[in-house]
Amino acid sequence: MTERNARTLAEKATYNLGELAPTGEQVLDLYPVLAKCQGCNNCTKSCQQDLEVMGYISNALCGNIVEVANKSFNCVMCGLCAARCPAEIPPHNIALLCRRLYSRYLVPSAQHLANRVAEIEEGKFDAELAELKKMGESELRHRCSERGIEPQSSNGGYQDVSA
Repeated sequence: MTERNARTLAEKATYNLGELAPTGEQVLDLYPVLAKCQGCNNCTKSCQQDLEVMGYISNALCGNIVEVANKSFNCVMCGLCAARCPAEIPPHNIALLCRRLYSRYLVPSAQHLANRVAEIEEGKFDAELAELKKMGESELRHRCSERGIEPQSSNGGYQDVSA
């Protein structure tokens, strides 16, 4: 159920997010090495993002997925914390699991998004979309410039962001 990363020797659990439960027990089932935390704080000291890694590992041990997700939000998954851990805990992978569990199961649904999807499915924007599809490039550029929210180049035209 786990694979080794040769560079950091950190275990990464393999899982199907749709089959998991957002619980501390689930995190421990996938990462039993989490229980071996010695509280040495090497993970936090090695973090280039200055994250309180040991703090969110402590939260993971307590089953507080929301706090792990919040405290590890800026983790860039470099793996330095895992490389320095004498217990071979992969904090970055545990954080990623908790962030995934949080976003899949614990974040409230965005009602405005559900409303907009329903409007699209009902065809509310079909006529406007058909009109836009008939326009030429210059018409589309003019219509967009009237909105006043896109970045402008120094000559008043649009910047080429495709380059």
